[in-house]
Amino acid sequence: MVIDDLLLSLVAVVLGGNKAMSHKSILLSCALALLVAAQTHASVLSEWNLIVRNDLTTSSEVDGSALIGGNLSGTSNYAVQGVTASNGDGLAVAGDIMGGINVQVNNGGNLRLGGSVLGGSNTNLNGGGSLINDPGVSTMVSNAFADIEGISSSLATLSSNGTLDGGGNLSATPTLMGGQNVAVYNLTNGDFTGLGQLNLNFGSADTVIINVLADMNGLVNLIAPPNIIGGFNQNNSSRILWNLPDATDVLVNNSFNGALLAPFADLKLQGGGMNGTVAVNSISQMDAEVRRFTYDGYIPEPATCALLLVGGIAATRRRR
Repeated sequence: MVIDDLLLSLVAVVLGGNKAMSHKSILLSCALALLVAAQTHASVLSEWNLIVRNDLTTSSEVDGSALIGGNLSGTSNYAVQGVTASNGDGLAVAGDIMGGINVQVNNGGNLRLGGSVLGGSNTNLNGGGSLINDPGVSTMVSNAFADIEGISSSLATLSSNGTLDGGGNLSATPTLMGGQNVAVYNLTNGDFTGLGQLNLNFGSADTVIINVLADMNGLVNLIAPPNIIGGFNQNNSSRILWNLPDATDVLVNNSFNGALLAPFADLKLQGGGMNGTVAVNSISQMDAEVRRFTYDGYIPEPATCALLLVGGIAATRRRR
């Protein structure tokens, strides 16, 4: 994420002079909180390749680090291409590792476990990682999803600067946000119906945000067709984010490119594999990989603090 240079200028304004120190202290705290929040936002989606609020049922693998809030079911592999979490965890599970499965954490990643390894299961730490018993994993998950929900809600309010034509072509005139050229598409699940392809024209965008509203049953169906082509490729995956703010169920069997935020949805990944960060409420079926293309594109700043900061500086200037 690019943090706007304006924030640093605002901090300098707050620190300048000797008058109205109480207001300056408040504004400085707000400015620093804004900077910290922006960094936290970036780390949630860039450190964890997979984030699941509740249970995960899987038969596949995650290339980076995974954070799971419920129980883990199914033989599976983690940190296959490396540990992405800065705390060294390849896998963190707040609940139990269910019975009769094999779980492997690779490349020296730790297995951080809030619950227990149930009977008949084996855990293999491949590369020298540690098993860490830690009841605080549930708090890690809660904090992550508080942040993820805020990101999803903020992105859903962005105005569209892109269109989808009848041939399935996505094109935009990006808007400068936070130092990046951001293309924004606001679509519905029904927009995909009948399309043979979904072709992304990346153009001059640094980041592409695709907001998709679910159908009346809460479903976002991303099963092919349409086939996802053009700018939807692995090289661009870390700069694409699909935001599904109201979905309760998501279906995928495509080779899917980009981060997926669906904080209230159950995901069924039926094939194809997902190239990017995945953050969902639960996963009841995961038969394909989540690959290591963690998101590093645009993230909106926390709006309330920004407004307080700007308003407070204006008030201070008026008093002067």
